[in-house]
Amino acid sequence: MGMYVKISGEGLGDLKDAINFLKNNRVLVGIPGASGGSHDEITNVELAFIHTNGSPRLRIPARPFLEPGIEEGMEKIQDRMKAAAQAAIDGDTGAAMGELNKAGMYGQQYVQDYFTGGHFAPNAPITVEGGWMRNRISGKPFKVKGKGSATPLIDSGDLRGSITYVIEGK
Repeated sequence: MGMYVKISGEGLGDLKDAINFLKNNRVLVGIPGASGGSHDEITNVELAFIHTNGSPRLRIPARPFLEPGIEEGMEKIQDRMKAAAQAAIDGDTGAAMGELNKAGMYGQQYVQDYFTGGHFAPNAPITVEGGWMRNRISGKPFKVKGKGSATPLIDSGDLRGSITYVIEGK
């Protein structure tokens, strides 16, 4: 036979409300689907996919930036998420929402900073200077316009500038 202490349900409603608030509001950092860009034939979402996964056919190495950028800022992001949880437990959903916004802003900033942090292999000389290449399939020559920069992922700055955050709530 054991010894038990009765715990009343007092205060559990507030905790349940806080858990529901946090479950129903999440922070997303990335590129909105409608994000265009200066690339007439490709959207920033498509460009991000190519850079994240690479394209052997186009000789583009994988250069992921979303997840690694978030990882670099994880400590600050987690601190804001913990503060949001505490505010929600305290019943202050306004403060909790403010902390979620701060977490999103940190995520956005760390991902944008990741672009210029020197984490990627430099662009190939043909990408920087331009010149003539041959199509790997047909063998036909074609001219490549150089970007003039060895820094990958930065051409016009549109992709980097399209990084944002949203709070998705139910």
